[in-house]
Amino acid sequence: MSTRPKPRCVVIPEARRYEKKTVRRIAYDGRLLTIDIQGPAFSYAQVVFRNPVGIRVLDERELCEFWNTYSEPHGWGGWLELERGRTTFTGFIQGLREFMIVDDKCINVLCTKLPRLIDLGADPGKA
Repeated sequence: MSTRPKPRCVVIPEARRYEKKTVRRIAYDGRLLTIDIQGPAFSYAQVVFRNPVGIRVLDERELCEFWNTYSEPHGWGGWLELERGRTTFTGFIQGLREFMIVDDKCINVLCTKLPRLIDLGADPGKA
């Protein structure tokens, strides 16, 4: 049995409005990762990460060991802890944190800064 602590997930307060959501678009330009989400009542938002260190998109079925404890709306995590378990993972980046957007395709982001959540109101394609 592992003595490593299990990942502790904390929901970013601004994200509580989007506990039920669908990811509509993911864009990465080498500096910014922008994720468009649709929330309740056709509300839209963008989640923007500056200078992410790692990005992973994985079907939720491949994350079953985290389901009972970290399923929506509690948030999920565990990728950073899995990476830290590798002997070749240097962990040289100070303040590296994991963020996760839970959908049928779960998006893990390793980053040192909190994401910015921008409420867009209605569908940005129809604005």
